[in-house]
Amino acid sequence: MLGITEPAIFGVNLRYVKPFIFGAAGGAAGAMAASILGVGASATGVTGIFAILLTLHNPLQYIISMAIAMGVSFGLTWFFGAPSEEKTEKTAKAEGGLIASPLSGRVVALKDVPDPTFSEGILGQGMAIEPSEGKIIAPCDGTVGTLFDTNHAIGLNLSNGAQVLVHIGLNTVELDGRGFTAHVKEGDSFTKGQTLITFDREFIQKSGYNTVTPV
Repeated sequence: MLGITEPAIFGVNLRYVKPFIFGAAGGAAGAMAASILGVGASATGVTGIFAILLTLHNPLQYIISMAIAMGVSFGLTWFFGAPSEEKTEKTAKAEGGLIASPLSGRVVALKDVPDPTFSEGILGQGMAIEPSEGKIIAPCDGTVGTLFDTNHAIGLNLSNGAQVLVHIGLNTVELDGRGFTAHVKEGDSFTKGQTLITFDREFIQKSGYNTVTPV
């Protein structure tokens, strides 16, 4: 509703898969409604509540479209997509275990990361690392759950049941993949110590981005 999707996507939807699919279905339904109702914007900008300012020529139609998007997403998730208590408990137990670091470098407390999405624990608990080399390795055996097209972030499903997000640098999605090379793809299995992603630290820093990596 506020136009900031990353906390919901990384923290919940991709973690449980079905809510991500149902969220996309809701977005498609809302877009179809907007098309049928002839909704148009006077400029580009965020979606959600604030986009009403861009649709003041037909705000009611926009609100209807947004309600449909939220209603379809909520309804599908409520009936078909909520994780079971057993799965939630299993994941919580796994997250309490010991996980090796996926990269070398200096440990930084998550609360000290200059990005509130990570420092406030919106995406979960963990740590951050100022990397000493440009390489992400597998902390243990597992599979690749999510790999972003820009190769700046990867989601790991570990064999101990834990799910780990490794986000290389801050706001590095804006580099559009430059400086990042993936050595795996979504769905691939990996073994502990295997190289998953390599990245050019110097290039990232010279491009004006912080390389501190939340895990």
